[in-house]
Amino acid sequence: MSASGGPRKAILCSQVHRLSRQSSEVVIQLIALPVLSSLDVDDYGLYPGSDTLPGLHVTFQPGLTLILGANGLGKTTLITILYRMLTGPFDIPALAGGQRLGGARLDAVKLNSWDARLFAHRVTDAAEKATASICFDLGGAPFRLVRKLNTLEVVSLEVGGNAMRPTEEAYQKQICEYADLYTFGDWILALRHLTFYFEDRRALVWDPSAQRELLRLLFLSKAESEHWRTTSREILASDSGVRNLKYMVGREERAVAKAVKHGTRDEVRQELKLIAAQLELDEASADQLDGALAELDAARQTSRAMALMAEQTHEAALRAVEHQQLKSISAAFPSSSDTARYILGQILSDSECLACGSWVPGFADDLRKRIRDHDCVVCGQSIEDSTESRPVVRRLLTRAIAKLEAAEEHLKAAMSERAAREIEYDDHLRQITELNARISQRRARSSDLIRVLPPEEKALHQQQSDLSAMRSRLAVERAALTTLRSDFQVFVDSVNQQIAKKSEDIRLAFDGFANGFLLEDCNLVWQPSRERLGESGELMTFAAFVLNMSSAAFQSPVRRSGPQQVSESQREFIDLAFRMALMEVATSHGGTLIIDAPESSLDAVFVSRAATVLTRFADAMQQNRLVITSNLVAGDLIPQLMSKSHIRSNRSNRLVDLLVIAAPTAATRELRDEYLNVRKSLFARAKELADD
Repeated sequence: MSASGGPRKAILCSQVHRLSRQSSEVVIQLIALPVLSSLDVDDYGLYPGSDTLPGLHVTFQPGLTLILGANGLGKTTLITILYRMLTGPFDIPALAGGQRLGGARLDAVKLNSWDARLFAHRVTDAAEKATASICFDLGGAPFRLVRKLNTLEVVSLEVGGNAMRPTEEAYQKQICEYADLYTFGDWILALRHLTFYFEDRRALVWDPSAQRELLRLLFLSKAESEHWRTTSREILASDSGVRNLKYMVGREERAVAKAVKHGTRDEVRQELKLIAAQLELDEASADQLDGALAELDAARQTSRAMALMAEQTHEAALRAVEHQQLKSISAAFPSSSDTARYILGQILSDSECLACGSWVPGFADDLRKRIRDHDCVVCGQSIEDSTESRPVVRRLLTRAIAKLEAAEEHLKAAMSERAAREIEYDDHLRQITELNARISQRRARSSDLIRVLPPEEKALHQQQSDLSAMRSRLAVERAALTTLRSDFQVFVDSVNQQIAKKSEDIRLAFDGFANGFLLEDCNLVWQPSRERLGESGELMTFAAFVLNMSSAAFQSPVRRSGPQQVSESQREFIDLAFRMALMEVATSHGGTLIIDAPESSLDAVFVSRAATVLTRFADAMQQNRLVITSNLVAGDLIPQLMSKSHIRSNRSNRLVDLLVIAAPTAATRELRDEYLNVRKSLFARAKELADD
């Protein structure tokens, strides 16, 4: 480490200890997720609406909102509009392609102009006049946001009934404030992993890197999230820098070895070679000494603080003994004037005789001994207790003396420890000073020798000098990275404990949802994962859950380490259950769960169970919204959902009927009667289920 590494390490340690202490004391602050109220889409060719009500207008009530349609009518587009209204023209590139989030940059990045015009590309007029307005509640505050659909630009923004500047910057700032999130990137993470159940979603139960980021933003404070994110980035950058520097050092070593191989030997070259070897050893020693200096200084400062505390404790114990001694003197003169008490008390305190002014420490010690032995303080003779107060005074004095003796032993040990730490630090500092002087002398001697070499050999030795400097730099950066990882693990361990306090609530919520979906015994297990942060270094421990589940082959639950170890429908159920459990535990104002076409992989036998669990989630808190899209398909999932949510016709305010609202496709125009018959049969089946 460099000389500046010591203070930097001390600052890092201080920050880690402060944040660790805060994490153990602060009550977990729940985040807020959007609770949708309404969506209005106007002048967009994909949703012309009806003659009486142009456009698309949805009111999201507590419970289920069902979006019903057919292929090509814009179900997924509608879900994407909801998403883009909340995120604007920003996203996290790392979320695409399924790469692990542990080493990815999770900052919100502005979309390029082509991607920002995704809705314009879907209609013939490029959505030039199209706008969308969304209303939602966030952390108790009502938001109203209007965007242009062709560019996603903000047209107007209101928060809590107050108009804000219609800019992305203002919107993102308000979102982070009311959602209680560190960055807008965390908002996008929460939307992608909790609110929206997209087709390209991650299987959270089997993705520990995604879990740790999600648990971080759900259960850490803004300050803790900031420390996590900034330190993680620093570690990743440092890890990359160390690996690159290590490669450069290796390449330079091979080049120098090749050049030296062709050189000749003489006394100058031999001495230069010896000096280079000595310098390498000295610089390695200097790195070790510099690295240890901060730790020795921290130990020295701690020993100073402990010695000061011991001195204060000893002083307090000494004052307590003196107080009890004075009380003993008072008890010895129950009927006398205060003069004798004052004279003897002064001798005890200052070892000075008030009569003649002499310094009499011996007599003061005799007085203390007489008091301790419970003898007469005047003549030293053994006496019987003559007052009721004397036994009490004696007991209190005995206790005070015992505490003083213990305080003296503690002070002696603390002062000895302080002296040892001071000597150790001073000796270490002396070694660093001597070593730096020796390095300086050797470098000066090396420069003198190089000046007498031929030009081509000067270049070789300059190359060797550069290599030595690179090695030193590599050692410094490695040491700094090790310290950074170590400090970060201390912090992560502390917040892992904080998250663990919620693990039982999450497990119970998951069990309730998963066992409603599935007949198999399925449960979460709190088991922190071991992963590297970067491509090198020790494994670090992060908060995580794993899944156990029974099956036909295993009656007792066994670990399911990957999504391939369960069926497709089980995977859907498990993924939904985990998301719903996190939303239930981590939010205080309810939330919205948006599922695109869930009927595709569900077993027909279990659709009733699925519908029950989904509607139960929507009713778990009055504010919860559940938005589900579906094609007009056979099967009981849609009728079950309709039945449990009291949807009986296409006039229900819980139903978005794209057969009426959306621009028809060739299929819905030509086969409209067939689609209407399927829709009619779904309503009939829903009524039949409700009557049963």
